[in-house]
Amino acid sequence: MFNSKNLLKSVPFKAAIFLISLFLTLSLQAKSKQQNVFLDAAGNPIPNEVLLSLSARTHKRNKSSEKESDKPTKKTKKTYQDNPELEKELFHAMKAGQIARVDQLLRAKIKPTYKNYKGETPLGIAVSRGWASMVIKLLENGADIKEKGTQGVTLLHIASARGLSDVAKVLVKYGLNPNTKTDKNWTPLHVSARYGHWKLVQYFIQLGVDPNIRNSDGKTALGLARHLRHMGVIKMLSQVTSVRSLSPKKLKKRKKRSKKHSKKSKT
Repeated sequence: MFNSKNLLKSVPFKAAIFLISLFLTLSLQAKSKQQNVFLDAAGNPIPNEVLLSLSARTHKRNKSSEKESDKPTKKTKKTYQDNPELEKELFHAMKAGQIARVDQLLRAKIKPTYKNYKGETPLGIAVSRGWASMVIKLLENGADIKEKGTQGVTLLHIASARGLSDVAKVLVKYGLNPNTKTDKNWTPLHVSARYGHWKLVQYFIQLGVDPNIRNSDGKTALGLARHLRHMGVIKMLSQVTSVRSLSPKKLKKRKKRSKKHSKKSKT
């Protein structure tokens, strides 16, 4: 009887399968070799010598292109787009707290310098809200660190009034002078002492801000802290302050003297 199992185990059957598989592999290799042969315009195979010369040329070209790509490129200045509508959109996105949209517009090189009728700017909003990382981004993308509000109030005065030590440090690091005064001679040290922010008081003292400066009302930073009983700030400033705040009467006398002196100098 015919048995399929015995047929599979037989030697002639195995040999036939081996020969068929060998034939198939050889035919496939021949076809692949035929496919890899390069032909010229007339359909004739290109000699190996020509192929070697062509491969050497392409290798040289690839090497030269790699060298050129490895050369450091010169840093180019950032060019910003003059687009008032998008500048306005950046401002409103900042005001609404849409940080992702602000980042997108900054990457598109939109200027963060828009100012509304109240004098608000994207940088001013970031400072007042204590967003130190956003302050850095705006400054690195062309925001004006020297912008001022009413009565000469700087961004550092705003950060000092709110006790934002991280923002204040960023502003000083990026070039804002800690000795800047408002129109009424308030330094950031005056402001931080007035609101009892002892960390900022300590920071400004370490930077070398003069604690003996009097504002237009004759008050030192220590005098402002005493008036509002900020005990920690009082202890700190009493160790470095050597002058007293002026009383209103003494201040009037000083103003009169300064006026007389200015009249004499004119004559």
